[in-house]
Amino acid sequence: MAYKWGKSSLNNLKSCDKRLQDMANMMLARSDFDLTITCGFRGEQEQNDAFLRGASKARFGQSKHNTMPSQAIDICPYPIPKNWDTNDRRWQEMALNAMWCAGKLGFEITWGGSFK
Repeated sequence: MAYKWGKSSLNNLKSCDKRLQDMANMMLARSDFDLTITCGFRGEQEQNDAFLRGASKARFGQSKHNTMPSQAIDICPYPIPKNWDTNDRRWQEMALNAMWCAGKLGFEITWGGSFK
């Protein structure tokens, strides 16, 4: 099945560096399940909120999400699982897909699921 980005995913994608846009589009084309882009650029308030709720270990200015265009992108399986288990098959396949696509495009990425 061919999946397409939804409206909010497309808005988040637009805020990302062109290389990340290309990677995300390649990932979606190769994926066996639907994906969503939950975040590209994060402004000061959004980044600090993410830090305070434990969704990020970085304060504003310390995250690759805080540049325009964003040097980071958050992609999740869709629908987003209630329990974020990065050991789940879909998360693992998505991470491998992202790394493969980035490599094909000539750059490396760090998967957020590996952050400690």
